[in-house]
Amino acid sequence: MCTPYAWLWLTFLFALAGSGQAQTARPTVVYDLVPQAPNSHLITVTLRYAPPEPVRHLDVALPAWRPGRYQIQNYARNIRDFRATDQTGRPLPWEKTDKSTWRVQCGASREVRISYACYANTLDAGSTLWNDEELYWNGTNLLMYVVGKKDLSARLSLTLPAGWRCACPLRKVAEPFVYEAPDYDTLADAPGIASPTLDIVRFEHAGTAYFMAFQGPVSLPLTELAESIRRIVAVTVEMFGGKAPFADYWFLYHVIPGGRFHGVEHLNSTSITVPASVFAERIQRFYNITAHEFFHAWNVKRIRPQVLGPFDYSQEVYTRNLWVAEGVTSYYDDLLCRRAGVLSVEDYLRALGTTIATQQRTPGRLVTPVTAASFDAWLTPDDTNVRVDFYTKGALVALLLDLDIRRRTGGAKSLDDAMRWLYTTYAERGRGYPENGMQLAVEAVAGTSYTDFFARYVDGTDELPYGEYLAAVGLELVETLSPTQPKASLGIELSGDEKQTVIANVFPGEAGFQAGLDRGDILVALDGEQATLTTVPQLLKQRQPGETVRVLVFRRGKLREFAVTLQKETRLDFQVRPVSAPTPTQTRLYRAWLGLASASG
Repeated sequence: MCTPYAWLWLTFLFALAGSGQAQTARPTVVYDLVPQAPNSHLITVTLRYAPPEPVRHLDVALPAWRPGRYQIQNYARNIRDFRATDQTGRPLPWEKTDKSTWRVQCGASREVRISYACYANTLDAGSTLWNDEELYWNGTNLLMYVVGKKDLSARLSLTLPAGWRCACPLRKVAEPFVYEAPDYDTLADAPGIASPTLDIVRFEHAGTAYFMAFQGPVSLPLTELAESIRRIVAVTVEMFGGKAPFADYWFLYHVIPGGRFHGVEHLNSTSITVPASVFAERIQRFYNITAHEFFHAWNVKRIRPQVLGPFDYSQEVYTRNLWVAEGVTSYYDDLLCRRAGVLSVEDYLRALGTTIATQQRTPGRLVTPVTAASFDAWLTPDDTNVRVDFYTKGALVALLLDLDIRRRTGGAKSLDDAMRWLYTTYAERGRGYPENGMQLAVEAVAGTSYTDFFARYVDGTDELPYGEYLAAVGLELVETLSPTQPKASLGIELSGDEKQTVIANVFPGEAGFQAGLDRGDILVALDGEQATLTTVPQLLKQRQPGETVRVLVFRRGKLREFAVTLQKETRLDFQVRPVSAPTPTQTRLYRAWLGLASASG
């Protein structure tokens, strides 16, 4: 009996039969993608390569990680049914030489044909997925490369069901779905979505075409979303001189009921997942993540540390500058939304206060420099007691640098100029910047030394002096305690639910730590009353700092009691607000910083 997807295999076999055409008419490495039955989630990949000269063996490998996610992912775990043949179909012997590399003995073969199946059943901004609704791919976890030959051009052909559309940033060279890339890095960097329900809207800015592709339900008019994104594009491109470094750009969105926010940057595209509720409840978050990933088209995809390109996909690649790649980008995402007029001044300052609060509630800010956190990204640290988030602290360091450059130069220069300096000095010349590249850029545009600043706040762990730097643009930082937040604290963080509440963290040196509470303790009661996520704040609101409470917990199956002397709550909220009487200089710097001279407030 012929299955509904048997025709895909027939098409695939005919494609192989026609592969004996003259080698000079094809790119050096040819990939064919043929999905199998949707509920198998398997994609068959065939790679064809004809060495210009005979070789004894050929190594092919799948990346162990992907750019933008600085963790070893071991994508080879999804590979099965690996096979190798010559141009006549004769099997060639092969063996694995490490977890992600296969070695094929070529003999006298004029062409090596490698095929394998990839299991694809994960949907996030950096994954690959095949089911009965769509084919979504990221080349780093699907397409192998010929070791030592990543600089060779490539052609990618997709076999898809009739009526499907495809959104892909690669150059399309033939119908229906044939694309080319100048090298493997470009091929692997280009994600794609193919689906019968794909919605695509197009707009232009400064001679560049932009495409927004949506897979999933969108509850707002696409033209309305496109206009808002066009405004973000405009201020970003203008910041870097008015001309985009690509001919076209693709925003690929997955809209997922109950989904999460996740984005991955690429050379001329981005892949983003958002929850379906974003359009009704959190539209500013949609603009924020889009601005973040679009800014990455400059910062990290072109303005990059030296080690981040060309890529070594086989192992960790270390840099102390992820705070620049991600933190500076995090600083600019909301700022560009503000300058584009899709984020109000009030909402921008509120978001800035939230970022400061997040940083100040992280004990690790006083332990680990942001450069060390960047270097150790591969360790996937999650202990906030000793680690710092290079996204958050990097964004705040960028804020201080921007405001200080404006102050020192009287508004003549800003962090915008430092980013342009990195772009023209390194990116436009095809080079990565050195480990001290950001300091070089800041000092070049400000015309003064920033040695002390970088020693204290970038390579050191001194507290960031927000108020001192915010004053340059007539702002002040106010510590606040939410009316719903207790004044007394146990010095712990809780997780779980109403059935079982667990101590997720005990802050070093604080009340719970001093009393002997520990991570993993199951919280039972406070002063004889049931303790849950809901009741603990209520119980604490009835008490004052300095009072002692009896805390009952289960630890390793045993009931334990601890006397905890409550402390003053230190995890405060922060409000960034204008001073009551700013000077003319403060007002001028403030308006230029937020783009108020050219955008509505």
